[in-house]
Amino acid sequence: VALLQTREDATRATLRTMIRAVDDSARSAGQLLDHAAVVYRSDQRTEAVVDLGALAADIVHSYAPTAEMRDIALALEAPDPAPRLTADRLLLESALRNLVDNAIKYSPADATVTVQVQAGPAFAVVRVVDRGRGLGGQVQADVMGRFRRGANVADVVGSGLGLTIVKDVARAMGGTFTIQERSGGGVCAELSLPLV
Repeated sequence: VALLQTREDATRATLRTMIRAVDDSARSAGQLLDHAAVVYRSDQRTEAVVDLGALAADIVHSYAPTAEMRDIALALEAPDPAPRLTADRLLLESALRNLVDNAIKYSPADATVTVQVQAGPAFAVVRVVDRGRGLGGQVQADVMGRFRRGANVADVVGSGLGLTIVKDVARAMGGTFTIQERSGGGVCAELSLPLV
């Protein structure tokens, strides 16, 4: 509200910094809760048919204000109709939220984060592609462990649980999760889940 009511550039800059700090703290607490929920729900899933395109659109829409605060564009690429799969919606939502959150958190201003939804013959795939910091020379296993983070992100607030959550969701749903450096910088995080 204060940010919307002021026109002074210095005050707006200070308010943006404060909002980012609060957002970072809330995000870390949210990841701790997400991880606990994933561990619990992995054994007690509630499955239903999920429209992956609609879910991805909801996630992109919910993160649009956060991305805008960081001057990052969010894009969604999904076929119409999008793939539908039988899944625990809360687990899947948690995984996608963490992928988008990481991409925004580690991307520079004026970057674009793209969420891509695709369907193969047996798997639905969600890719979150960015031009952020990448893996800092580390291998995939190094950044997917609990409370482990890349050496190139020490200056960014984080719990080291985001990729662990995605990996655990993929395992619980019989899918796979990979993250790879992109040529030119950034990463492509790919969550692949069975359609049956």
